[in-house]
Amino acid sequence: MVVIRCPEMSIQYTLNQVQSIIGGKIIGDGNTVVTDVASLEAAKEGCITFIKDDSLIPQAMKSTASAIVVHREIQTLKKPQIVAENPFLAFTRFTGVVAEERYKRPAGIHPTAIISKEAIIGKGVSIGAYVVIDDYVCIGNNVTIYPNAFIGKESRIGDDSVIYANVSIRENVIIGKRAIIHCNSVIGDDGFGYLQVKGKHKKIPQIGTAEIGDDVEIGAMVTICRAALDKTIIGNGVKIDNHSHIAHNVTIGDNTMLIAYAKIAGSAKIGKNVMVAEDVGITDHVTIGDNCIIGGGSNVYKSLEPGSVVWGSPAKPINEEKRIQVLIRKLPEMYSAIRKFIKTSS
Repeated sequence: MVVIRCPEMSIQYTLNQVQSIIGGKIIGDGNTVVTDVASLEAAKEGCITFIKDDSLIPQAMKSTASAIVVHREIQTLKKPQIVAENPFLAFTRFTGVVAEERYKRPAGIHPTAIISKEAIIGKGVSIGAYVVIDDYVCIGNNVTIYPNAFIGKESRIGDDSVIYANVSIRENVIIGKRAIIHCNSVIGDDGFGYLQVKGKHKKIPQIGTAEIGDDVEIGAMVTICRAALDKTIIGNGVKIDNHSHIAHNVTIGDNTMLIAYAKIAGSAKIGKNVMVAEDVGITDHVTIGDNCIIGGGSNVYKSLEPGSVVWGSPAKPINEEKRIQVLIRKLPEMYSAIRKFIKTSS
């Protein structure tokens, strides 16, 4: 048996054990022991890594990794391999197991946690230091709440969800099952609603709620506002990147993805399977149809039909915006030509 140890790492699996997790076919010594996971660029002895296609074979040949997950058998690669139809997907199955080992959740309820007697706490729950859980909160089974989180009155958190440190979940908010909310995010804060009365801004009470579906992941420093009335709704399977803002009464359909710094204004309706790239702004009350793609840095001022692919400010069909960008780059040349023409004509 080939054993390659990396003392500073905590994992130790044989290639046979890795294969039992990720599937595929082993080429070489199945008893090879790996003690870490890494990218192809960073992999050293003891590591298992992966390549996606033939373009990376030359780099794999130079790698000192102990084993590589590959898309096909590479006979010239003189080291153990696991052949998988989708190497990246297979590799992530193993990194998921590694993550569970490395980042084991804290056990039990910390003595400094403040939990209302009226709260309902499920089985297998982990609650960290200085967490505050208010009256009539309902926490599902196997939920993990990290230190300094606040869960407001009458809120509900579904089974197997993870709430990281310093998250604030305001009153009457519903969080679905298997949700992940990263550090410092705020769910259910007041929407930004005011009326101008005699030159002054009068606050509109925000008495609605926010409802987060199942299998939603919310990044760090995200704000999702409660509705003025009714609900702000985040559908099942939605993924929201760091520093994004979802205003009051917004609806986001299932499996939509928002990349960092997305800004969705009040009462906008986002369909299913929409891709919103980084630093996009969507104005209030517009409707974005299912399966739309919005390019980075765009500003959307009008509703989009399902399947639209747009870019720019204001957002327009992507091919139109590309033509405009080409013309913009030619403006100095065009300006010089026009000046020359004016001089010769005068």
